[in-house]
This record gives sequence, structure tokens and C-alpha cells, in this order.
Amino acid sequence: MANSPSGESLIQRLVRVLHAFDADHPELTASELAVRTGLSTSTAHRLAGDMAEEGLLRRTPDGRFRIGLVLWELGQRSSTYQEFGQAALPFMEAVHVTQRQNTSLAILDHDDGTIIYLERLISKDVSTDLTKVAGRLPVLSTAPGLAILAHSPRQLQERYLTSTWDRATRLSGITEVGLRRRLAQARTDGYAHLRGITVAGSSGTAAPVFGPGGRVLGAISIVAEVDQINLQIQVPVLLAATRGLSRQMGSRGKSGGWEPS
Repeated sequence: MANSPSGESLIQRLVRVLHAFDADHPELTASELAVRTGLSTSTAHRLAGDMAEEGLLRRTPDGRFRIGLVLWELGQRSSTYQEFGQAALPFMEAVHVTQRQNTSLAILDHDDGTIIYLERLISKDVSTDLTKVAGRLPVLSTAPGLAILAHSPRQLQERYLTSTWDRATRLSGITEVGLRRRLAQARTDGYAHLRGITVAGSSGTAAPVFGPGGRVLGAISIVAEVDQINLQIQVPVLLAATRGLSRQMGSRGKSGGWEPS
């Protein structure tokens, strides 16, 4: 693949263009793309035009660009993450209806070092929640991150515990020893609970979902205001949902179920 003068491949430049779009920037001009990607205006305009011709981007009537339907179509057609999310929805809905709290499904992105949310059900009773579908949050300062990490291979745990911590975890005052204890407790209890770390005034409770061979696939989590925490009620409902989904994912076998990379 042809490289730019900086040594960056065409694929890398295309990915930079796609990453320029987000919830706050759903539409961009070629000039705005250039600013957000660091590419020259002519390069950004040429790449955006080529991507629009292939459906990866869509050109609006006023000449701006936005993400095209082809990306959505390909994701819906072939994504095993989509299958995992669809399988989880009935179990998430059971939690959401009974608890009336924001309920999410998250997985761990090993390469990026964050968790990413696949599905989310919203409650009007919860106002302080940063989770959103396709959104990312740090592993160590989130309940689903700890729930997944607690059941991940030891070498992966060490990678997070000994690497640079995210800002929220550092400011919380939690030490490495404290985090190790939280992971051990999560393995024993079957769930992780964090209070007021990512957002003051809110808490997260998450339980892991397992697949074939007992490998952790992700976690279902509840976000609640701190004055609405009732673990004696919330945890059994959450565990019932994750155990049901784990049975379903495990029954698919290695050829039919999704497994983490």
C-alpha cells in the first residue's frame, strides 16, 4: 500500500479520516477533516471524495462529509460483536425493567486498553452516566472493566496493573495493592462494584459473561446514583442475567459463539 511522505500508509490515513468523526462532529468539511486528522487540505479532500464514492463516507447537499451507510451495513452483516449484543439484550432488559437503572454490555479492547460498550438501556432515574454505545472508558476505573479483568489471564491483569493508570484511577487514591484486592474480591464474589470514581455521585456494578471454555467475553453492568445502591437486590438480578447469558453463549460452542481476541 502506498505510503505518504511521512511513511504513513493509505490505510492508516483512511482510518484517521474515519476517527475524525464522533458524536460531537458527525459532519465535517474537507478543511475540518484536515484540521482533525493533521492531513493537508488537498489530501483530506481527495481521500474523503474517494471514500464517498465507495460509500464509506456520504457527501451532504452542502458539501460536508459524514460516515456512510456502507460501514454500518458491513458491521451489521458480519460483526460477531453485534451477535453478542443481540444475544445479551433480553437478559439486559430483564435487569433494566426490574432495577430501573442504566444497564450496559461492555467488552474489553485488548489493543486499545479500554472497555467499549456494545449495548445500553437507559433509565430516566440515572443522570450521571458516561456510558454510551460505541463509547470507551478506562478499564481500571469502571466496574465492567474490573469484572472482565478479574477473570482474564494473569498476564493481562499484570499489563494493566503495572502500566500507566488512567487519570480517574490515580485521583481516586486507589493503590496497586488496593486494585489487586478488588480483582481478587471480584473473582470471589462474581461481581465488581465501584463507587464515585469515574463520576462523583454514581456507582457501577458489573458481572462477567463467559463463553466456551469459561473464557470471559464481557460484562453486564448497572449504573445507579449512590443513594440508590442496594446490592442485596441488584446483585442477584445482575448475576441471574449474566449466568443466563453465559449459558447461552457457552452452548453455541467455539464454532458458533463469539470469543474474545
